[in-house]
Amino acid sequence: MAFPLRSPTFLIVAGAAAGLIALCAPGESVRAQANAPSAVAPAPRLTLTAEQEYIIRGIILKDSNVQKENTAPETVGDVVPDDVKLYPLPQDVIQKVPQARSHVFFVKDDEVILVSSSDRRVADVIKKKSTD
Repeated sequence: MAFPLRSPTFLIVAGAAAGLIALCAPGESVRAQANAPSAVAPAPRLTLTAEQEYIIRGIILKDSNVQKENTAPETVGDVVPDDVKLYPLPQDVIQKVPQARSHVFFVKDDEVILVSSSDRRVADVIKKKSTD
């Protein structure tokens, strides 16, 4: 679609990510362009402090009822297969780290893998620190 401009005009075109300002001379045409939606979804990363990771890891690894997984993804963003048993976070964890409330977990080796309960994607990997 073309819009003829008869006098010097400032045209502001705002997009989802940035705004542009264009200066047009008399008699020029300006074409409107739609912004394409982003094809990349945001990472489901759960950002925790070292203290929060320590709390979560300590509480979960004390529980001997959690079965350890041998072959399961441990990269943030990976989808966890349906055959991997996911456990709800203990109430102690939810009270001390409330932003993890909507997550579930599994244990692989000595790592606690937090998973988004809505899409079964790995949200964080809590590894054993050298100070543990």
